[in-house]
Amino acid sequence: MQHSPISHVFCYGCLFFASVFSMPSSASNRYYADNTLVPSQGFAWDWSAGAGYYVEDSYLVGMDSYNDGLELDLSLAIAYDNFYLDFDHNQLSGGLIIGYSLLNKFNWELDLLGTNAQAGFDENGLGFYNNGVIEQLRGIKKRHYDFNGGLRLTRRFQGSQISFEYLHDISGAHNGWMFNSFFSRIQPWRNWEFRSGIGFTAYSADFTNYYFGIDKSEATAFRPSYKTNSSSSIMLEFHAEYPLNQDWVFLAGWLTTWFSKEIDDSPIVSQGYQHKAKVGLRYVF
Repeated sequence: MQHSPISHVFCYGCLFFASVFSMPSSASNRYYADNTLVPSQGFAWDWSAGAGYYVEDSYLVGMDSYNDGLELDLSLAIAYDNFYLDFDHNQLSGGLIIGYSLLNKFNWELDLLGTNAQAGFDENGLGFYNNGVIEQLRGIKKRHYDFNGGLRLTRRFQGSQISFEYLHDISGAHNGWMFNSFFSRIQPWRNWEFRSGIGFTAYSADFTNYYFGIDKSEATAFRPSYKTNSSSSIMLEFHAEYPLNQDWVFLAGWLTTWFSKEIDDSPIVSQGYQHKAKVGLRYVF
């Protein structure tokens, strides 16, 4: 579902500024209380890079229920006054965020937000696994990546954070809405840092039917037409980091998402959940 990475091209154009300005690295995932997505004095940026080994399953029919491999872990946070751009690929719940801070007082924040929520797919499966046509998906229309805009309200506590987001598709993919809520906590222990979070997301009927509905032109003898209502999911994440030295950090993470029956009952969905785990190293610049 959510949390699929967007292109890494944003990183390269910003490397030029490394000799001009840098600041100590810290997490920037919007779901966690130490993120760097806050107003800055002028221009500021922060990045890290690494690689990890992942294992995950897929919720789409016909796709391998066990997939593994190596992937790059690139993270970049840029801020200019109240504007910010963040690409977080260290934590499994990360992604691309573009935002503007409207309010940041008394541990409350209100932001305008732009972000991707759902990966696109077609009869070849998810785009980054393209291994040819999957028979169980043959003949379905292409579902495009979305990009959503909306508002985010956040309340920070010491070591924890709760947030609420209302987002609407502005890319023209499905023209639907979604509502996210997420509670997270950061717990240091000796040199370890543990992060845990739980989230709930509601999706409109337009979103659900665009990605998981089956119209008459896609229906076959083995894939009936399918139209449903709004849907939801629950996400659980656990992430751990340990500094090996001044520059290198070991990381490990687990992310599980459970889908409601409106998604699970779709003819192109094989299971009502998805798991992903990874271990890796990142270099902090």
